[in-house]
Amino acid sequence: MPQPIDPPSGTRTFPGADPLSSAVLGAFMRAQHAHRQLMARKMSSYGIPPAHIFCLKEIAHHDGMNQRDLAEKMCVSRPTLTVMLQKMERAGLVERESDPNDQRYTQLHITPEGAALHDQMHAILGEVIAEMAGPMSDADKTELARLLNAMHDNIHDALGRQEA
Repeated sequence: MPQPIDPPSGTRTFPGADPLSSAVLGAFMRAQHAHRQLMARKMSSYGIPPAHIFCLKEIAHHDGMNQRDLAEKMCVSRPTLTVMLQKMERAGLVERESDPNDQRYTQLHITPEGAALHDQMHAILGEVIAEMAGPMSDADKTELARLLNAMHDNIHDALGRQEA
């Protein structure tokens, strides 16, 4: 069993959270921030904002999904998504059309240009993954995946308690 460690000096603590848990949050947030920076730099030459990449990925994997569902999945307001989709439509990446079964909804489709960009972004993500986790040992990757999945489960449980 691993020995307990002290949090790094200077770790900010929060009421109700022990110092080591606060250090975990700090490390997680720094890694997440660095990941976003690396992705943004690698994708900047394509002239598409990171949020549009996520949007494109969802449409590519769920062709015909409606705007309401995409807004929920992306955790953005419908008006924010509408503006994003208008820009993506002008760039020739996506198409919007009325749902033939319910005119209140708009279906989203990826264009051939959007699919090509999605494939390029997918390749870049592979590069980022290799740079981010590749240098780690298999044992460390396994343990990190286990720990992040446990963190996910804890957050999911907390969200469920909030809904109740």
